[in-house]
Amino acid sequence: MTKEYKTITEISGPLIFVEKTEPVGYNELVEIRTGGELKRGQVLDTSDEIVVIQVFEGTGGLSKDSAVSFTGDVIKMPLSPGIVGRVLSGSGRPRDGGPEIVPEVLRDIAGAAINPASREKPRAFIQTGISTIDGTNTLVRGQKLP
Repeated sequence: MTKEYKTITEISGPLIFVEKTEPVGYNELVEIRTGGELKRGQVLDTSDEIVVIQVFEGTGGLSKDSAVSFTGDVIKMPLSPGIVGRVLSGSGRPRDGGPEIVPEVLRDIAGAAINPASREKPRAFIQTGISTIDGTNTLVRGQKLP
């Protein structure tokens, strides 16, 4: 059973600000219920007192009495060979009039963090022809150049 909070303190553009009572994570999915309408959003920022939520469908029709529930999950994209060539909305739903996507796997859209230590070290020296640069501040292909 998911807890619902009716502690919206402010609505500003596509953002709502909610006083929270339990810890939530960045990018966590949120459901906002107002009347019979359900809107979805994502946690953008969190502190001990306030959670900032971006509402995907806009905040029109929401009020400070709207119920907010945190799903504990992040946005996942349904993946299968059937999405090749399809036109999708920002939330991964078909917009081309084709059938719903039957996913083979659901993947977190943020992906896994990249370990910078596992990168291959750049080794291809770039000769500039300027002796001070080539001698004291050598440049290597693949490095971030100043």
